[in-house]
Amino acid sequence: MGKSFKNTRLGFVARGKAVAGLSLMALSLPLSVVSLTAFTPADAHAQIFDDEDDKEIPGQQPTDNTVWDAKKLQKLDRNVRKLERAVSRVENKKGAPPILIEPDPEVVALQATVDNMSRKQDEQTGTITTLIGQIEELQHQNQQLIQQLTNQNARMDTLVKRADLADAHIKDIDAQLAPPPPPPASTGNAEGDFEQAFNLMSSGQTDDAGRAFEAFTTAWPQATQLPEAWFRLGQIRAMKSDSSGAVAAYATSLKGWPKTSWAPEATVKLAQSLSDSNRPTDACSALTQFDKVYAKSATSETRSQAKTLKDKNRCGAV
Repeated sequence: MGKSFKNTRLGFVARGKAVAGLSLMALSLPLSVVSLTAFTPADAHAQIFDDEDDKEIPGQQPTDNTVWDAKKLQKLDRNVRKLERAVSRVENKKGAPPILIEPDPEVVALQATVDNMSRKQDEQTGTITTLIGQIEELQHQNQQLIQQLTNQNARMDTLVKRADLADAHIKDIDAQLAPPPPPPASTGNAEGDFEQAFNLMSSGQTDDAGRAFEAFTTAWPQATQLPEAWFRLGQIRAMKSDSSGAVAAYATSLKGWPKTSWAPEATVKLAQSLSDSNRPTDACSALTQFDKVYAKSATSETRSQAKTLKDKNRCGAV
């Protein structure tokens, strides 16, 4: 019994597939063959299937609550065979009455749902494609804006540098046009003013010291410190690479070839400034005077500097 039930069940599965195929074949038949008004579902069922097969077996529960036993499966298999034969007759005989096979409502509803979802998917795909195009366009515009911003920043940097240079140039012009600061206030006597200028020079305040010595030479033309004031002023000018101004200051301090302690150094410094001013002949003349007047009283360092200058300017060469 179990083996027969199993075989019958396998036959039912195969027949079920055949019924599905036949249903599709019937739906695809020409309108001349399948007529929706020719038969009602009940008539088609009565024509194809034997109603006697639907009669309940004595002692069996109602059909709605009947379980699938071997007899029911055999009955279903017979009905499928009858349906196959009926469809075969329709296909082989043009005059055969058409059979109405109603589609499964669940299948129809499912197909409608699938179609609706497919349509929505197509709409969403179109929307996504549009959005992708808009995003690509926005990205392109963003790249253009970034490039413009980069160009503006580079131009801004150039303008800032030019503005800084112009500001520095204006400051230089203002410094050149501005009057020099006044010299330190006078102490009221020559000795005090000279000491004040010398202290400024010793402390490294060369600008203030230079102005102080210049003011001293003007304010105290008869002071005993006047020659040394010119010597110190020459030193300050030499430190500022003012060779011409240093020559004038040294020469003024050495008028009369004084016998002071700083005179030998002043003479060599004068020769150095003349050499720096490209005046080798005058430099050699100053060094000749150094040998005559100051060589014996000069320090070894000063004599060494004089010799170096003689060799540099080729003093005494024929």
